[in-house]
Amino acid sequence: MQWKGLNTGTMPVFLSYDQIERMIAALLDRATEWKPELVVGIARGGLVPGTMAAGILALPLAMVSFDRMAGTTSWIGEPPVGRRILLVDDGCSSGMTLATVRQALLQQGRECLTLTVVYDPDVSQYIPDLSHPMRSLWRFPWERGEATPTGRALRSTGAGPDRSTEQPFYGLELDGVFFSDVVRATAHADIPDAIATRELLPLNSLPFFSIERSVIITRRPESARAAILEWWAEQGRDAVPLECRPSDVPSEPASVAHYKAEAATRWGCTHFIESDPEQALRISALAPHLIVSWWSATEASGWTVGAAVSSAPR
Repeated sequence: MQWKGLNTGTMPVFLSYDQIERMIAALLDRATEWKPELVVGIARGGLVPGTMAAGILALPLAMVSFDRMAGTTSWIGEPPVGRRILLVDDGCSSGMTLATVRQALLQQGRECLTLTVVYDPDVSQYIPDLSHPMRSLWRFPWERGEATPTGRALRSTGAGPDRSTEQPFYGLELDGVFFSDVVRATAHADIPDAIATRELLPLNSLPFFSIERSVIITRRPESARAAILEWWAEQGRDAVPLECRPSDVPSEPASVAHYKAEAATRWGCTHFIESDPEQALRISALAPHLIVSWWSATEASGWTVGAAVSSAPR
């Protein structure tokens, strides 16, 4: 079965650092009964949950690396003292990494109890001793890059993740980021002719982004595409993919935020840069797997934002 992240229409379940720590803590009663002598985290994914487990259990922490191509396991640093090991990774999709590393440690004469935050019961061929089942596509804070276009291209071949394909991929709004947003005063009105008539002036202060790893996702409608591309070319900028708001998406803020969150997820963005603070908060709440920045061109500064949806009082 293919990695579920290849379905670009799937919104992942984002597991935050504090949620992950609670999920690990809920598994550690059995680990305590087993009486491990140390915790071993599998680099890279197992290092954060391994550190959390070691901290809760007050045990020493060691690290191993796994070379997926060669199928080999090696210690990072000197091999630790201790026979009974709590072996930790972040999640089990196929289970191949955890099972292979476990077998290598057993061959060293050690005993292993395995732990992951979550595992996929639909596809994993190895079930950890301690874990939470999760059939939904999950996303850890440290693995955002798996979903980038280059990351997905690698995973589509059946290969595992590789950090060389996981560099940040940016989604950016046009208004207030690349040009002055004179439309804001008209309460999100659609004025596609504003670009063609040069009412929008280019901004000198831009946020950091990589042009070859970016997509513009704008609230401006599809009918404005030609004018936007013409304006973009006249600024002498290299080509960048452009997503315009579909005609069936209303221009009111909630619908626009949904469209941006879904488009950024479909593209595999790790970051989203937005100049409207309300939109930034809405996108962050809808897609917590994105690193969302509220950008101020006048101050040439960005603020990383986070939000959660709360129900209005009745």
